[in-house]
Amino acid sequence: MSDHETWLKKTLADILGEDRGLPDYMIDRMRKFRPEDLDELRKNERDAVTSAIGRVARQSRDARGAELGAGEGRPEYVDGDIDWGLRAARSALEAQPAGQRSEKANELLADCECPAATGPTPGRDGGSGFDDPIATQD
Repeated sequence: MSDHETWLKKTLADILGEDRGLPDYMIDRMRKFRPEDLDELRKNERDAVTSAIGRVARQSRDARGAELGAGEGRPEYVDGDIDWGLRAARSALEAQPAGQRSEKANELLADCECPAATGPTPGRDGGSGFDDPIATQD
C-alpha cells in the first residue's frame, strides 16, 4: 500500500470514527484527494467538510443497519455511504459564503464530480458498492 493510500485510509477512518479498519475499496472514491486538500482549507471549512462526511456516511450506514435483524450489529460501510458523505462535504463547502471561501475550497468545488447531498434514498442510490436487491426486483 502506498503512502497516499495509507494516508487516505487513516484519514477516512478518523473522520468516520472507525476503529475496525477499513477495506481497501473504501478509499476508491477519495483517491484524487491529497493531504494539502485538507491542509489548505480554512479551519471552519475543514471542520465542516470532515463533520459532514462522517455524519452523513454514518447516517447512511445506520439506515441500512435498521433493516437488519436484532442482534446483527452495525453493518460495514459500503461505497454508497462514502458517496453520500462526499456529497455532504460538497454541500458543506457550498454553504460557506462564496466571498469568504478559501481558494482551495473554490478549487475543490470546481473539481467536484459528485452531485449535492440530495436524493430520495441516501446510501442506496449513491454508489456502486451497495447492491440493493429490493430496488432490482420488478
